[in-house]
Amino acid sequence: MDNRDQRSGVKYLVTVLRRITRIVQVAPFVYLLLLAVYLLGESIMPDWALRICDNLLNVPVYTAAGFIFVGRMLKLCSWFRTACVLPFTTKVEGYVDSFVYTLTQNEVVIVNTILGIAFLLFIYLSFRHFFHGRA
Repeated sequence: MDNRDQRSGVKYLVTVLRRITRIVQVAPFVYLLLLAVYLLGESIMPDWALRICDNLLNVPVYTAAGFIFVGRMLKLCSWFRTACVLPFTTKVEGYVDSFVYTLTQNEVVIVNTILGIAFLLFIYLSFRHFFHGRA
């Protein structure tokens, strides 16, 4: 009887680990999709929507580092790590705009459009890689 309890406990733990792994695998890609949509629509969004999206889509460095750490523990692929690192390109653009060269409004729109398209292209290629064989 005790053996069955251990077996059901192990089965439960495996189920929980699979759920956690699935959530960790998908989260960076979902975030990247939301960020791409935000970047592409930023120039036409009202100010109140921009403030909300800025607050919701701001990911601190330590959060992404935690995702990469967990991804390494779960032995996730380089696509996952790339999806974790890609959002920081928007932070680089912000630092360049603030400290190196002040971008005009049109330049910011162009940079955000390019980043949004690049993020969508990455998501498309990763989807093809995982669900339709090698890209």
